Amino acid sequence: MKTLLATLLVFIFLLSVDGQTSADLILINANIRTMDARAPRAEAIATRDGRIIAVGKTNDIRKLASDKTRVIDAGGKLVIPGFNDAHVHFTAIGNRFSHLALKDVRTKKEVLDRIAFYTSVLPRSRWLLGAGLSLRLDELPTLAEIDAVSAHNPLYIYFADNSSAFVNSAALRLAKIATTSPVISGQSAINVRRLVPIDYERNAAELAETASNYAASLGVTSVQDVHSDDLLGVLNTLAESGRLKTRVYECIGIHDRKKSIAAGLKAATGNAFVRGGCVKGFAGDTDEEIAELRRAIAESDKAGLQVMMHAIGARSNADVLDAFEKAIAANGQRDRRFRIEHAARMNANDIKRLSRFGIIASMQPHLFGAGSDDYRAIFDSKAFVAFGSDASITDFNPLFGIHAAVNSGSRSITVEEGVRAYTLGSAYAEFQEKEKGTLVVGKLADLVMLSDDIFTIDKHRIEKTHVVVTIVGGKLVFERK
Repeated sequence: MKTLLATLLVFIFLLSVDGQTSADLILINANIRTMDARAPRAEAIATRDGRIIAVGKTNDIRKLASDKTRVIDAGGKLVIPGFNDAHVHFTAIGNRFSHLALKDVRTKKEVLDRIAFYTSVLPRSRWLLGAGLSLRLDELPTLAEIDAVSAHNPLYIYFADNSSAFVNSAALRLAKIATTSPVISGQSAINVRRLVPIDYERNAAELAETASNYAASLGVTSVQDVHSDDLLGVLNTLAESGRLKTRVYECIGIHDRKKSIAAGLKAATGNAFVRGGCVKGFAGDTDEEIAELRRAIAESDKAGLQVMMHAIGARSNADVLDAFEKAIAANGQRDRRFRIEHAARMNANDIKRLSRFGIIASMQPHLFGAGSDDYRAIFDSKAFVAFGSDASITDFNPLFGIHAAVNSGSRSITVEEGVRAYTLGSAYAEFQEKEKGTLVVGKLADLVMLSDDIFTIDKHRIEKTHVVVTIVGGKLVFERK
């Protein structure tokens, strides 16, 4: 009888661990800030099937491990929800890595470091082009050294005089050139250059994958793409093939709204990785432009699309707020989440109108610099705030934005407010606050580990902090080596 009972207990335990509650990934010994007011701190977190299944103490979470569970020891480092950039130009971020400028490099190490950085985010087999190299032949890396940092990407970099080029073995193999030198000229250089795809800088899939890889290195697990280029199909294909590491809310231009309306898209339509249903426009200057702005907003809103409007300056913000209010009056009350992109240099009376009508201020602190906007007044107004970068126009790093917002003198916000705006605030801005933005059971397992505790260090050092680990959907997508 005892043997039978023991066998039964073992069976129940194995069923629990291997079939139901065992974790795919566990993070232990961490300083977790969940950004959830009900349980703001924790030591460990467990994920399964892309979602959080437990948050608590290390000793308790360890019990969810099986022999198939990946366990990451955080060593006491800070862990927060993955950053959500509410305003990016996604393929433009990827295109920043299409060309490597080496005009200012002076040493072999600099050449290798620059190339290694670019190839760390480029998709396999994507070419790396460059120019401006001016080192002497005896100062250049060897072919073996260059291959060590570019094994999976054909390389072609012009020298400053454009008479010869610097290449790697991947490029030489494609051109069927047999040489042990990384320097080629004449017909050999022409033959290699001809192999670069004609659509190199317009290959949306490769550009988006590059941007996604770069996002992972910065702890950005979600973005809201306002580039207006309609990449829903491309992004879904990347996601299905496992090549997209970033969740994307893909917006189109408000002038193309009829396309989304005809397709029956509504705000935040899609899956966990790729969604659409948002349109973006710009504040007008003339009476005719303002009238068209109002028509476009009202029509898009009536169809159930989420409307985002670019506005910088007191008049532009006031015009957009007026148009939003007219659309609300015409189409009735509902959860529409109108957004003002930038909301920069808004006057005090219009700041009060934000919370009155539930309008989101989608702001980019690093774009305009510390002290450029009264973040304190906007947060005190109880308006919804989402932070982003406006990359590629400015740096994509969310820690730079938080740094700017908390170092704005009397206009500063707290670090917690800055992190919340870059996580839960941005999630709310895309109708996803029930899915992400805090580290609680049931939400998507998107989180980031930082090198320093930005809540306790000198706030002027926040921009020096870097990402150690990024996890998206319970999968490790970036680990600093």
